[in-house]
Amino acid sequence: NFQVMGDGTIYGRELFVRLGAFPDYVFEKDYPLLSLQEVEQHIEEKGHLPNIPSAKVIDKEGIGVGDLQILQMEKIEELTLYLIEMDKRLEELETENNQLKTEIGELQNK
Repeated sequence: NFQVMGDGTIYGRELFVRLGAFPDYVFEKDYPLLSLQEVEQHIEEKGHLPNIPSAKVIDKEGIGVGDLQILQMEKIEELTLYLIEMDKRLEELETENNQLKTEIGELQNK
């Protein structure tokens, strides 16, 4: 059961959307993941995330629930890749920092 209100609002308990391909392609080795600098530049130039329609386009044309879910999942998966990359960089920096602390400590003890 569901209700459709006069203003176009739909109330229900669950919406099931059958989608085609889900964006696991983001995890493929040849996926062209933009650098964070490229993402920042795109946002500065266009005012929205890459591969996401602008608010103006969505206001004018709307967007399908399934299409929106796919785009959101694509961005979540990209964010996961960025976090993994940042975690690796952080670990490298922590290792380097600890090595430098050890070397400084050894020099001070001499």
